[in-house]
Amino acid sequence: MTQRYTPEQAERMKKRRYWVYVDSERFSSAAAANKYVGENIFHAAWRADLIAESGGEAMQIGDKTKSVRRGNHTVVLERRGDLSDKSVRDYNAARRKLLNAGWRDDELDEMENGELYSQYKSELERERLLVPHFSGYEKKYSRVEIRPAQGRFRREVMSNWENQCAITGTRLALEAAHIVSHASGGTASVENGICLAADLHTLLDSGHLLILDGIIHLSDEAKDDLRYVTLEGSLLRVPRVKVHFPAL
Repeated sequence: MTQRYTPEQAERMKKRRYWVYVDSERFSSAAAANKYVGENIFHAAWRADLIAESGGEAMQIGDKTKSVRRGNHTVVLERRGDLSDKSVRDYNAARRKLLNAGWRDDELDEMENGELYSQYKSELERERLLVPHFSGYEKKYSRVEIRPAQGRFRREVMSNWENQCAITGTRLALEAAHIVSHASGGTASVENGICLAADLHTLLDSGHLLILDGIIHLSDEAKDDLRYVTLEGSLLRVPRVKVHFPAL
């Protein structure tokens, strides 16, 4: 929130939801609009300023902001139905959990609610699967290194894996991730991206799953779970463009 609102107003504004129109295309959130244009230009502070300039708290459901140019796009926000008090409480609890787990405010600001709750559930699963495994190998993957990616990189990675999980082939709850983070020398290239189902991303992240020479290996705990036991020894799917995993 910007300084245009009092603390009481800011609390009320947290319940507000807006449609985002980009060149007349309607999106349910700024995160969806950012993914559409391939860059993070509709961030929270900018939206708050536009809303404040267009009536702020006085805007009613169906009211629209003035039309503005953002980058190469024409943008309008339209107020939609508010969140319930319970939804706000649940959202705040999930957000606090993710902040404590190391996510940044700006990352959370640009997530759709569904994506935020999915990451929240993943964090709970990571806590349950926190015991390290495969300790004989040098650690190459971590939550920081395999953070779900957004924008143009995400679209390219998803396309490279044909919008399917690289391990199971499912098309549900997919995450595009850097294999090696930028901080660790990784690049935002297709060769450094993998598409995984969210639960397998969690297993990989926590050390319960390894990919060695294109073969899937599971920890003893993961093999005890009927959901995953059949994955042991299976082969990684073949992407359109070959990807590169660091040597262990």
